[in-house]
Amino acid sequence: MTEKEKRDLGMLYLASRDDELCKEYIKAKDLCFEYNMTRPSDKGRKAELLERILGKMGDNCFIVSPFWCDYGYNIEVGDNCWINHNCVILDCAKVTFGDNVFIGPDCGFYTAGHPVDTARRNAGLEFAHPITVGDNVWIGGGVRVMPGISIGNHSVIGGGSTVVSDIPAGVIAAGNPCRVIRELTEEEIQTKLAEQSESTDDKEAFDDTRLGNPRKPEGEAGAMMLARMNESHGPVTDWALSFLNPEGARKILDIGCGGGATIGRLAGLAPEAIITGVDYSPVSVQESKEYNTELIAGGRAEVVEASVEELPFADDTFDRITTVESFYFWPDPAENLKEVRRVLKPGGRFYLIADIYGKAGLDQAILDNIDLYDLFNPSKEEFLILFRNAGFIAVKIHVKEGTDWICVEGIK
Repeated sequence: MTEKEKRDLGMLYLASRDDELCKEYIKAKDLCFEYNMTRPSDKGRKAELLERILGKMGDNCFIVSPFWCDYGYNIEVGDNCWINHNCVILDCAKVTFGDNVFIGPDCGFYTAGHPVDTARRNAGLEFAHPITVGDNVWIGGGVRVMPGISIGNHSVIGGGSTVVSDIPAGVIAAGNPCRVIRELTEEEIQTKLAEQSESTDDKEAFDDTRLGNPRKPEGEAGAMMLARMNESHGPVTDWALSFLNPEGARKILDIGCGGGATIGRLAGLAPEAIITGVDYSPVSVQESKEYNTELIAGGRAEVVEASVEELPFADDTFDRITTVESFYFWPDPAENLKEVRRVLKPGGRFYLIADIYGKAGLDQAILDNIDLYDLFNPSKEEFLILFRNAGFIAVKIHVKEGTDWICVEGIK
């Protein structure tokens, strides 16, 4: 009997003495390394690698890098599953996740174990017992699940728990060791099911925005967020740029250039102009440069790391200036608007573009996000005062009927 056969039967085995296991282990580590090094915006490649790593992957599944496993082929993931940063799965035995499983960051699922007695442990012997996670399970951040554990459908495991015994269906459990705190009510289960029926895209959008830090995008989650925002900000940007008169414009500045899509739009609208993007996030600068590689190579665009607090340009430099969805986060809006006006040419125009502004009737979800991200969200009247106090000689307010969109146009 081979060591691999012993492993699969739950017997003690020596992984290091089985050439096949050693090759499979290295293959999985190489694939995980490649997955973790692949850019978040390259979703096609990441999906391809994930299919190669996992034994089974359902529809609408995503694992946020970094992710590590031992073999990969012993992992089965159902539909609509989300596994957050820093998940480690030691899949020496089968690890099965049902449908609609949400796993927080820094979680581990360990099928591997070692004998208690020193002699056999020091000899390198180990064992592997399968882990099963049912449907509609939510596992909080920092949870560790030990060999041979089963977690029942609909259950919630509190963050930081160490699960050393089976958890039944329909309960909230937490602690170290993890214990059942109480049963979920039928109403709670149905509410949980309704929440989990949201699309994976919506779940991904929420998580990569929160983790990526929209105030100053950072890390892999920030790059992922910027790639998504290049698309989601497109409609409001196209609408607002319809007010841009590019005639005679030779230099255009985009403040808070994010993922770089607005730079590309401006270059198309003003084919004679050089477009400069600025952002104080190094991740945003890198993403913008990659998005606009051809424009930069052709001398049509440049991207600079800088803050709206102190723009690295001379007075009266730009014919047009734009900012899309960034004003919410400006550190000192009143003073920052004066800095924008300083680098704008006399007669030049500044366009502040946002998909919400302070008005009556905003959805509760929008109000919640304003609080969550501490957004500065003036009303039309407040925008007029801010722009006039900053020294703009004329201010036009554009709003799109049936939406919460606004474009504030200031003329120097």
